Amino acid sequence: MKIKKGKSLRSGFTTGTCAAAGAKAAAQALFASLFQKKPVLKKAAQKRGVKRRLLPPSTVIVTLPGGRLYSVKVKKIELEGSRATATIIKDAGDDPDVTHKAAIVTSVELKGFNAARTGVSIKGGVGVGKVTRPGLKVPVGRPAINPVPTSMIRTAVTEAASSMNDRNGLKPSVEVTVSVPRGETLAKKTMNARLGILGGISILGTTGIVEPLSLAAYKDSIKCGIDVAVAAGLDTVIFSTGRSTEKVLETESDLPAAAFVMTGDHMGFALSSVAKKKEIKNVTVAGQFGKFTKLAAGHFETHCADSSIDLAALAKTAAKGGAGRELSKRIAGANTAREVFFILEEHGLSSVLKKVARMVKKNGQQKVGKSQKVTAVLVGYDATVTARV
Repeated sequence: MKIKKGKSLRSGFTTGTCAAAGAKAAAQALFASLFQKKPVLKKAAQKRGVKRRLLPPSTVIVTLPGGRLYSVKVKKIELEGSRATATIIKDAGDDPDVTHKAAIVTSVELKGFNAARTGVSIKGGVGVGKVTRPGLKVPVGRPAINPVPTSMIRTAVTEAASSMNDRNGLKPSVEVTVSVPRGETLAKKTMNARLGILGGISILGTTGIVEPLSLAAYKDSIKCGIDVAVAAGLDTVIFSTGRSTEKVLETESDLPAAAFVMTGDHMGFALSSVAKKKEIKNVTVAGQFGKFTKLAAGHFETHCADSSIDLAALAKTAAKGGAGRELSKRIAGANTAREVFFILEEHGLSSVLKKVARMVKKNGQQKVGKSQKVTAVLVGYDATVTARV
């Protein structure tokens, strides 16, 4: 994604906000249709087969978790009998979110009335995943609609019902169904299947707003992965910096999928998080040479913007491991860590590669403390294990 120099990045809104906005827009349309005359019309309005009407798109105001009011555009509202359906197009702003521009479709169906309070039951429709493993915020068997979005949906429907309640003294009970038509396809680009969320995406969001290029979602997936491993009764987790590394570890391990957590550039965050989980006794840190050189130097946020490879330090390590003056100079002037890796292999300096792995192990052990054992696994660029310490 290209961002013009000096241009501020645009924020967006979460799938949870989409579902809440859709629920409020649909509920407002439904209640206005059913109760614009007299409450006694409710029985006739509930009959099936009432002709579908397409209402003009509009905007809706939703209440975010912090109390802020937020305006969301509604693409389409359909009304048929006792059910109204609203479509919201997810806008992630300038954040590289896989659900950007996805349609979130929310239906609200009237189920009855009571004098106590507005009743809201929430279901997951097509394209919303179902939780199949313990350890997540949502119980097994339930649709993957997280607690905050669930609360936002209930608030949205209650707000829509409030004016009607004041006039009639009756409170509706409704069933809300959240669907994502392309959800199952989009989920293949996420880590949902690994976390045991099958059949679609999750409806997420803790603040209702997507901050551009935010790391919150990735870090949250790391925490979820650790929680799933604990809930599965495992005492071992394998942290890998990328999918290529992870695949190598998967082929040589008999551990279940729940043990594997991909950390990307956030190994430090993963280690700090797992240190709080006393059920986990063994932690494997796995990666290729480029990331390992940063971890060995104590840089646990390994994105290029946060840390760089210290080729001079690598040259000194190589010199101590037997590299001559010319070879050390060549390493210091290398273009990438990958180039250094092949130089070391070419000259039989596997001891230097093992030394880097030992430094990663030492630094990782300091991160988690003494109650957990850290193993460092350096994976080569030919999809084999180069060093394990």
